[in-house]
Amino acid sequence: MNRLAHQEGMTLISWLVIVIGIGVAALVAIRLVPIYIESYTVGSILQTMEGDPGLRKSTRQEVRQTFGKRLDMNNIEHGIRNNLKINKVLGGLQLIVDYQARVHLLGNLDAVASFRKEAMIRN
Repeated sequence: MNRLAHQEGMTLISWLVIVIGIGVAALVAIRLVPIYIESYTVGSILQTMEGDPGLRKSTRQEVRQTFGKRLDMNNIEHGIRNNLKINKVLGGLQLIVDYQARVHLLGNLDAVASFRKEAMIRN
């Protein structure tokens, strides 16, 4: 009696699909991780400014300049400086950074990530 031989393992096409999937996932990660690190840095800058006693009696212009200097020190350039909103509220100044970062992925595909960070500088 002849037994039919059964192929075991993956075919070349299966391997290609897996490798292409891993490659696309790696590409997306390589492109998106830097903007999330940048967002974390912006949040860290705001938290530092929130706890800075030197900013307690500062004007909006001084706060804006301090924020800009800290962005420059951390080499952040995505136009975040222009997205700082400073609201005078009871007890101090509320800082809001609301921005979007766009990153080119592949071909005509882009990824857009939206971020909103807040801090409060108390009087």
